Amino acid sequence: MRKLGWLGIALLVLAGLVWVYGGQMTAVAEEQAEVKTEVKAEAEAKKTEHGFIGASQCKMCHKSESKGAQFVKWEASAHAHAYKSLLTDQSKEIAKKMGIEEAPEAAAQCLKCHVTGHGAKAELLGPKYDQTEGVTCEGCHGAGADWKKVHKKDPAEAAKLGMVQPMDEKVCLTCHNEESPTYKPFKYAEKLAAIAHPIPKKAE
Repeated sequence: MRKLGWLGIALLVLAGLVWVYGGQMTAVAEEQAEVKTEVKAEAEAKKTEHGFIGASQCKMCHKSESKGAQFVKWEASAHAHAYKSLLTDQSKEIAKKMGIEEAPEAAAQCLKCHVTGHGAKAELLGPKYDQTEGVTCEGCHGAGADWKKVHKKDPAEAAKLGMVQPMDEKVCLTCHNEESPTYKPFKYAEKLAAIAHPIPKKAE
């Protein structure tokens, strides 16, 4: 009977050790899996990080009438004046009401939607990048450092490199939403038509 008693105790101890050790191994495995997932996510994020070149780099090819005077149309848009609008008394008053202590043109809460590329890593901002350009071509079509040279010849490749074409309503809604202190119901089709800049079809 004593032998059976000691045997039972031994089995219980062994079972306990297996349970504890097994739990530790499971925890370690789960932790390793989480690390692998994080590393993979970070790697994927790096693949999609494209540099911003600034609107001035689009001007040379997109200003002519043959291209629909696209750059000229952008210059006349509210997007092009988005940063400058932060310098107005109206913006200062809005910032004050929102409890923003910084000047609007320096506040992240404002710059995130009034400046394309705001918040991007410094190494992703090209030498011609200028935040005073406001919401630029890259704000709608994606950071262009990687697709600029190929988007005319190979649109499919440009898309792989981050170009957004045609426009995606989701891009607009990142800023045109109820978080904006000046929000008004956003009618995508109507707003898209207002900033449309298609390349004219060549006469046959």
